[in-house]
Formats: sequence, C-alpha cells, structure tokens
Amino acid sequence: MKVLGIESTGSRLGVCLWEDFRVRAAKTVAEGDSHSEHLLPTLHDLFKKVPWTPQDLDVVAVDVGPGRFTGIRLGVSAARTLSFILQKPLVEVTSLETLAASGSGWQTGKSFVWNFREDMLCVLMDALRGDVYMAVWRFHKVTEKNRRGVPSGRSYHTFGHHFKLVHAPTLFPFDRFLDFFQNCFQAQSLLFVGSAANRYRKELSKAFGRRARFVPGISEPDPHWVAALGSEKFFRREMKSFNQVRPLYLRPSYAEEAAAKAR
Repeated sequence: MKVLGIESTGSRLGVCLWEDFRVRAAKTVAEGDSHSEHLLPTLHDLFKKVPWTPQDLDVVAVDVGPGRFTGIRLGVSAARTLSFILQKPLVEVTSLETLAASGSGWQTGKSFVWNFREDMLCVLMDALRGDVYMAVWRFHKVTEKNRRGVPSGRSYHTFGHHFKLVHAPTLFPFDRFLDFFQNCFQAQSLLFVGSAANRYRKELSKAFGRRARFVPGISEPDPHWVAALGSEKFFRREMKSFNQVRPLYLRPSYAEEAAAKAR
C-alpha cells in the first residue's frame, strides 16, 4: 500500500512517501522557508526517488491541525486538490496524534514488545499566550484473547490498537488545564509529550510528582508519523472524500480576533 503524507502545520514543511509499513522517501524543508513555495517542488523531488507515480497512490494523508493557520490551510488545500485530481481517498490526522505516535514507542513495521509503562499518554502543544492544545490517550495491553495468532509477547499492532482517545484535541489556558487534569487523573501515571510539556515541565512535575514522565526532544509533528497513521487508518477504513476534510482550527486567527475586537 502506498501513502503520501503531508505535514505543514508547524514551522517546517514535511512530505513522506510510505509503502509497505516503511518510509520510501521523505523530505523536510527548513524552518523559515515558505511552505507554499516549496510544497510542489518537494513532491516532485520525492516522486523521482520511488519507482511509482502519484497515480499509484492508495491514499493521501494530511495533518489537519491544530497549528499554524497558514500552514494548515496550505496542507489541507493541497491534499484535497490531489485527492480530487487523482481520485484517491483522504485520511486526516491531527498534530496531536502525530506527536502521540512519536512518543508512544511505536516501532512501525516491526514486531516488538510494547513496553509502555504509564496509564495515560498526554500531548501538550504550545498554543502561545499561555494556552495549550491538549489531547489524551489511554494505553491498554494486548491480551491473549485479542492477540489473534501474534506470537506471545510480541505485537504487530499499530498505535490505534493500543491507544484509545479519551479526550479529543482541545484548547486550554495552561492553568485551567492543570486544574482539570489534577481533578480527572488523581492516581494514574502520565507520560507527557510535546512542546508545551517541555515548556511547563517544572509545573507538571510539581503537580503530579513521580506519576509524571516526559519524552524530551519531541516538539513538532513529523511527516513520517502522518504517513504511518494514514496507513493505519486506511486499513481501518477511516477514509474521507476530498470535500469532507476540513482544517482543525481550535481558536480564531489573530486577524479574526482583531476584527472581533474592532466590531
């Protein structure tokens, strides 16, 4: 199965071509460069590195946000256009999902022991002005009943098999998030991932003590995980047509806020 993954919600533009559970070609454009100027040349360069064409794709996967407004619009518009022209289905993933997959220990395309020690996986992205984007997943182990022929102690299963979303992506002021989280998760162990988890590590450690653990170095979505999650969702038949996919904006843009104040 062949997947095109597009990531444009952060400071870097990334594109990944994925086939048979692994990356075939990928490229990330450095921070500061214009996403709109580099998306088509990047796609052209990557398809020259694989022995197949855009028409051979099975699905297009795109990060719909949250993130930078201009980048989200560009990525979603490009994915919808490709889906329409090539007549391929679309899979949407969120920025928070890609960060969760990146920090979960998922080894794509491999049989491995999934040693996830915490009860909950919490992704926190910095939304600026004291706000955070938040989503939470609960981890559950594979039992012998649902292992279905997989060798004992091993798992071929993907992120969505082990992690169930328990709180959808939401925008919170950090102080309000902290109060909410302390009330909801009073005994569970927690793994924090994302740019805001790094920024507020001191406050989170004070609030949750030994129950909190952190994954350093993961701050922005990666096109590899957009493609990997797109492949997984394709097999679960979680696909949409080009006109069903919409950007995930969890807050108004600065221009919309300024217009509202002016009114």
